[in-house]
Amino acid sequence: MKVPTHPTLLLTGFEPFLDVRVNPSGEVASRLDGRLIEHGERRAQLLGTVLPVSFDRAPGAVFEAVEGVGRSLLAIVSLGVHRGPEFRLESFAGRRFASAQADNDGVFGGEVQLEGPERLNTPFDLGQCESWLLAAGAGATMISEDAGGYLCERVFRAGLEVGVAPALFLHVPPLEVMGAEEQTEVVLAFLERLVGQLL
Repeated sequence: MKVPTHPTLLLTGFEPFLDVRVNPSGEVASRLDGRLIEHGERRAQLLGTVLPVSFDRAPGAVFEAVEGVGRSLLAIVSLGVHRGPEFRLESFAGRRFASAQADNDGVFGGEVQLEGPERLNTPFDLGQCESWLLAAGAGATMISEDAGGYLCERVFRAGLEVGVAPALFLHVPPLEVMGAEEQTEVVLAFLERLVGQLL
């Protein structure tokens, strides 16, 4: 991986899983990979990464991507799809995880408990983020205190554990609610506002 020449925002999404044959979170991350965001005379680059739907492998993929970016890392924004119609901002990630469904490795999520604080909070102002999403055309938004308890929350936890840059998790709606192209436009407009604050 080339070392980025601009401050870099790491944008992660997920591959398809279960009955989700096209995962909008991965689609958006792929479509925005390499995009430059200009803010005045400064620029930031988006690095889109599609993570495996694997409780064991996904956190390592986040850490590997962060290591590849190095000191250029500006922030980590992770995307995941949920069943609801809104763009859902997650407040925190816990340290206990469980799932009744198998991941793409065929592993069922028995209860897992990590070491460390009971919860890690995003440092971003979610009220401000919600207003940016609405301005970007998200339609419906919400701020959540339940990141799902399994893979999405585990990836969010990994991003927060990095500690060298702020992390945020955004659940996007299914494609039946909003198509991938429109979701990409919403997320890009949102990230432009977010990056403008960070630069």
